[in-house]
Amino acid sequence: MGSLTRPIRPGRMFIASAAIAVVALERALDPAVVGMLGAVIGMLAELMALQLGLLLGALALRVRVHDVVLGLGARVYELRTPRRTVSLRVLPILLGVSVGPGAAPAQSRMWLAGAVSAVCGAGAAAATFAVVDAPFGRGLAVGALAAGVYCLLPRRDAGTTSTGWLLFQLPRLPKHRVAEWQSAPLVNEAIDAVNGGDLETAEALTAELSREHPGRRTTTATRIALLEARGRYAEALALTIGLVSDPTQEPRDLAFALASLAALTANAVEVGQLDAATGLPTARQAVDDAEQLGYPGFKLTGTKALLELLAGNADRAAMLARSGARHSGATLSRADDLATLARALMATGDNRAARLALDEAETLAPWWPRVAGTRARLSVT
Repeated sequence: MGSLTRPIRPGRMFIASAAIAVVALERALDPAVVGMLGAVIGMLAELMALQLGLLLGALALRVRVHDVVLGLGARVYELRTPRRTVSLRVLPILLGVSVGPGAAPAQSRMWLAGAVSAVCGAGAAAATFAVVDAPFGRGLAVGALAAGVYCLLPRRDAGTTSTGWLLFQLPRLPKHRVAEWQSAPLVNEAIDAVNGGDLETAEALTAELSREHPGRRTTTATRIALLEARGRYAEALALTIGLVSDPTQEPRDLAFALASLAALTANAVEVGQLDAATGLPTARQAVDDAEQLGYPGFKLTGTKALLELLAGNADRAAMLARSGARHSGATLSRADDLATLARALMATGDNRAARLALDEAETLAPWWPRVAGTRARLSVT
């Protein structure tokens, strides 16, 4: 399930906040400006309350927490485990929480986590009405109320899931969608094993998953993750094509499948498992289609970097790979982006910088096929 962190674009919000703050300092006696500043702070506080409620509810109810990000900008501190990533950024003004199905019954637990989020948001919004006598307080209340109402609108795509969707749409999911979540505990165990590099355990869990939940999309996706971790890109690609071809899937699911298709196609071309003349146009089209369906562009930066590298544009590949590694939350994705960066730097002749990038990748996942393969190439060089 996507993160609930972006009901308003953080970058634009920060720019607007900074501009308003400057004007407020210059015209400190203008009630309208003070009210606008209060509205921005109210929005930020309300978003923080909603996300904090979601985090607390998820932890209490054993809902899967994938990522927790506090703030915007460059990383200050980061804690990575096979289960999740916790990051602290330089400007701690927003909280982002990404959750998904966990312990059974997953649907009920997810709904309750959404309810806790809504209650915390309602409490924060209500508290602002205690200070409405002043212009700043009125702005604070208006901003908090506006953000709260917006987040209660049911919205879900490849990049965002709102509290409102958890409350109002989740209980109405079709039975076949809910059935997919029944395998969540086993899927999570297998993915954790993959993330930790314990591929033998992941293989056993995936086999068990195939026996207990055959034919389900989550089972196929887990198998794809394991095949990619083993470097068997062509086999993973064949399974992914099956997911993309599913006529019953939602646009959100198709966006995720297309993003996977693009990455696996590029990987298969890189190691010679697929012809470049066929693979590269397919991968580029998959990237475009995924973005059109709402898949976050920053999550595709690593794939775009590899495509540029395969096309011979090493400098642009290095730039994109740096960006991908900087913004990637998932451990394996970041290690993969750093491997691409190292290969791009090797192509430009900067082996010293390539070694630094690869050293960082090896602190994350030295066993990852592209990391290990890059080390072998760099050692020969």
